[in-house]
Amino acid sequence: MPNVTEVTVRYAETDCMGVVHHAVYPVWYEIARTDYIKAAGMSYAQMEKEGIMLPVTGITCQYRLPAKYDDVLEITVKIARLTPARIEFEYAVTRKGETDILATGTSSHGFVDSENFRPLNFKKAMPEFYALMERHAQADINS
Repeated sequence: MPNVTEVTVRYAETDCMGVVHHAVYPVWYEIARTDYIKAAGMSYAQMEKEGIMLPVTGITCQYRLPAKYDDVLEITVKIARLTPARIEFEYAVTRKGETDILATGTSSHGFVDSENFRPLNFKKAMPEFYALMERHAQADINS
């Protein structure tokens, strides 16, 4: 089940033309991803306390239409792929109340041990939360 996060474009996020700078979109993706995980039942902070981190292993962004200062945007995020070792999210950015997609993107992450940054099996480390994320992933893939 995709999650939607709302952001309002701040002046500092725009260039001299009043258009959102391309480097801002991955920051918004992170905000949306954090909200998604929290809505699924656990915060990033709690995952880190449990000894699991999700470093970014790849990110993409395709820009279609410009976002501008003071636009209210919706960043929709869903799980595109989940394995015990990796997770990939998909993002779509629209203006609130509109259907035109301004940007799309993905972010890939590996599950690692926070003490040594070695890959770990998320399914074994947190079986209940993995099962919950797996259910979310199935709902996302079918949506």
